[in-house]
Amino acid sequence: MNPGCRRPNTDEPLSAHFVENGEKPHGSTKCSTKARDKWAALKDLVKPIQILHTVALFAPLWVAHAASPGNAPPLPMAGTRVVNVATEPQLQTAMGNLQNGDTLLLADGTYHLTTSLYINGRHNVTVRGNAGSSNVVLAGKGMDNLNHGGVPFGIWSNGTNTTIAHLTIRDTWDNEIIFNPGAQSPRVYCVRLLNAGSQFIKSNPTDVHAGSGVNNGVVEYCWFEYTGSPPADHGSGVGYFNGISAHAAQNWIIRGNLFRNLHNPDGTAYPWNPAVLFWRHSVNTATEQNIFLNVDRAVAYGLDNTTPYFDHAGGVVRNNFVYLAPGLLSASRKTSSDGSIIAWNSPGTRIDHNTVLLNSNEFYAVEFRFPTTTNGTARNNLADAPIHLRDSAAATQSGNLLTAVPAMFVNPATADLHLRTSATNAIDKAAPLGTVTNDFDGDFRPRGVGSDIGADEFTTNAPPRITAFRLSGTNFLISFTTFPGVGYDVQRASEVTGTAWSLVVTNLPGTGGVVQSTDTNATGEARRFYLVRLSP
Repeated sequence: MNPGCRRPNTDEPLSAHFVENGEKPHGSTKCSTKARDKWAALKDLVKPIQILHTVALFAPLWVAHAASPGNAPPLPMAGTRVVNVATEPQLQTAMGNLQNGDTLLLADGTYHLTTSLYINGRHNVTVRGNAGSSNVVLAGKGMDNLNHGGVPFGIWSNGTNTTIAHLTIRDTWDNEIIFNPGAQSPRVYCVRLLNAGSQFIKSNPTDVHAGSGVNNGVVEYCWFEYTGSPPADHGSGVGYFNGISAHAAQNWIIRGNLFRNLHNPDGTAYPWNPAVLFWRHSVNTATEQNIFLNVDRAVAYGLDNTTPYFDHAGGVVRNNFVYLAPGLLSASRKTSSDGSIIAWNSPGTRIDHNTVLLNSNEFYAVEFRFPTTTNGTARNNLADAPIHLRDSAAATQSGNLLTAVPAMFVNPATADLHLRTSATNAIDKAAPLGTVTNDFDGDFRPRGVGSDIGADEFTTNAPPRITAFRLSGTNFLISFTTFPGVGYDVQRASEVTGTAWSLVVTNLPGTGGVVQSTDTNATGEARRFYLVRLSP
């Protein structure tokens, strides 16, 4: 599974394939790279299927509500007026004529910016593509190009209710998105952010001592990545960056994102940049259901204890996957590693139900630090490294399993830290928490006699995945993944909607491996759809 995969929360799991025009399938029908960013699942067969995407012939189908980093359901079109843009000059004209309530709808294509996009004193403005995150690209002039020619940023805003959605921003000298004093309630949704010269998303304060800044931000289903090396020295030292850095920010939600390769090599000035950093009087941040893949530090709530205020207060870090590849960090660098998830000068912070596989790169999965860090919790976390209380910090610990090994997880190298059936020391072993009622995928907890330790709530209701689909004579052979002790139905139809689905086989027993079903005498129709679901 690609690290971006997310399965819908559904009680009717299934997987679907189709053939068309009587053509013969060409061997294996494993998901394409794009399709593997999705769970091969469809929502509730008894209801009409809303939107089906065909990635390639014989590829899986999925519903519109399934969401993953960089590929989430399209936001509804809204705005006092919708301004359609198809070229970079048109985009700059639209920005120059910007009015409150405008939605700038960008046609697919790459826009090589001639100046940063400034939302200055305008409110309820949306800048977006139609859907996805890769069809519309706002390109800067190079992450390390000092001659950026008026394009230091991607999008700059001091307006309220700014929405940025369904596009890519890449290769800017400074921040790709920046919110400045005056901004409130920004939303960044299904945006791909690549190769920022500083913080990918920056939120600046109005008055740090008063705790006044940009509040109520939401960052959902976004993709943060360095595709090569991090930035050079732009004046603050080599490798100065964060995924998100927010000062004096209250009530932000960071949900369902991928942070990938936010990693500095040894010897740079910043060996421990947090991917998510909320500090300098920030309050009540929620970081949940994210993937952190090969990042130097995943989450930091607070850093500094020399301030007259709490650097951060409250907030939760829950249901996240964190994975570092073996050997990512040197042994000498590890000596100053502290933790992957840290709460420093941050009282009342809850760090619960995370899965952290560090592979000996860092000393601690979680660290609470400084005497001002009180009333924290670290509960039901699954990790391969300890939880640490440092410098008189105080936090309640319970239900943690800190001896995790890679074999417990589906595909750890891609940060797929869903539990395998063999992870019996984590499954049903946690006391339920009233503050964590779902998991990484949004599945409800508990599914068994108890909650599962870590971010994933294992369930045999996970959708089957069709792994192969081929024609043999006049028969179609459908192979799919199963769980032991669970029955599966294979169905077929000539159309997806408006046509009754007929059973090929019912209650085919699962084995825990791949099972093959045969549809005999299946040729003769111009088009056929197949799906696999749990037997009622």
